Amino acid sequence: MGLRLGELGGRALDRAGLLDRLFWLRARLGRPRLAVLTYHRLGRPEDAGELDPGVYESTPDELAQQLEVLRAHATVVSLADVRRFCQGHRLPPNPVLVTFDDGYADVPAQALPVLRKAGVPATFFIPTGFPDAGRLFWWDRIWLLMRRCRRARVELHYPERLVLEPARAPAAAARALCWAVKRAVNLDLARLWDGLEADAGVSLDPVEERALAARTVLSWGAVRRLRAAGMDVQSHSHDHVILNTLSPEAAQRDLARSARVLREALGEEVYAVAYPVGYEIGGLLRGVPAAAGFELGFTNGTGLCVESRLDPLNVPRISMDVGMGLAGYKTRVLFGDRRWSHPTWTPDIGDPAARPASASPRGA
Repeated sequence: MGLRLGELGGRALDRAGLLDRLFWLRARLGRPRLAVLTYHRLGRPEDAGELDPGVYESTPDELAQQLEVLRAHATVVSLADVRRFCQGHRLPPNPVLVTFDDGYADVPAQALPVLRKAGVPATFFIPTGFPDAGRLFWWDRIWLLMRRCRRARVELHYPERLVLEPARAPAAAARALCWAVKRAVNLDLARLWDGLEADAGVSLDPVEERALAARTVLSWGAVRRLRAAGMDVQSHSHDHVILNTLSPEAAQRDLARSARVLREALGEEVYAVAYPVGYEIGGLLRGVPAAAGFELGFTNGTGLCVESRLDPLNVPRISMDVGMGLAGYKTRVLFGDRRWSHPTWTPDIGDPAARPASASPRGA
């Protein structure tokens, strides 16, 4: 039953009332499996404009309906509860933690009223290099540039050789370039932007980028207001570079910097990080989060957290999807959702040909 059920099978089970019954049965058996849910933006893909549509994973109305499911069949827990769980304490029946990644500026206005009405705490993971920095998230910048590029054929040489057709298929070009960035060892973003300007003939004026970022990325004032509203705020790294593409020393510097920046901004301890893109941490990177001061580390697209396999630095999470329906939502909360065949990836740092074995990761 740990495998992801098909959409049609989930709907059939829900129509028969069996999914609700399974929530009840799991609570009675007293074997809690923690479901940690990952959201990025609220809305529909068409709301993205020139930016990345793939980070929309629920609408506000869908989120409200999903939280009602949790109120009826599960127990919403806080990040502090998960911390205690990782220290050996028990969780209540059917525990669920709600999280949001990246810190998009429109999320608090859309999510906070829904969360407050349902009485649900949430944790917001913030990449600390972006608030008030005047720059777009790199994936949004890529989508914007590919949508604006008018060249029929573009051959890029960094971060790897890519042949794109942005004028004909801008979405395919953006996805291919984002995927290349996510597997690039020791990524140099400045080199990437210079290469795009030269090879694709497209750039983004710094004045326009600052204006777009002000509308797109949370400010530090908004981050502090989230915390004042009772939401937890923790790290999503500093520069949102995939940690598995860095040397242990570089990864530790990034994580330690994010913890320091958050402590200074919020005036309280920082003990949890959600890894950008969500690969599990292993190999040479295994000790990096703890060395940077983190007790908890969260992956993504990796399923449910089972007590017998608990790893506080690789707590799995479940990705959401717009339009998945309540049957699909219940199915994921019950059984998880393993999107990647090999969620752990530690490339041979220094080998630019190193590639992850898994399928392309979800979102940011």
